[in-house]
Amino acid sequence: MVKTGYISFITETEGGYDENGNPTPSVLVNSDYIECNLKTITRKYEFVVDGQYIQAKYSMYVDQDKITALVPAIDLTTVNQIQIKDNNSNDLEKHQVHNLEYLNLTKRVKIEV
Repeated sequence: MVKTGYISFITETEGGYDENGNPTPSVLVNSDYIECNLKTITRKYEFVVDGQYIQAKYSMYVDQDKITALVPAIDLTTVNQIQIKDNNSNDLEKHQVHNLEYLNLTKRVKIEV
């Protein structure tokens, strides 16, 4: 697989209760960045009053072995958002996961945002 970007998975820890019985909020936790094959599906630029707005769709392929090696372990069924960077480590913002597909023949995961 050709490395063209990096991906970090964002999971949400469940809230709970403190020692006084008060509810505690859930917390977003980022995983470490791992290599992926990043491909831009569409990119649309819009100009608004205060500057430029970019809307983009991306597709990523990630080796399943690299996902299982993350500590703490990531359950992809609970991941709603990801953070991606391109090959030059430029931040491409947070994105909501739209589609997640396991490719068993190649042992990779395809993620679309």
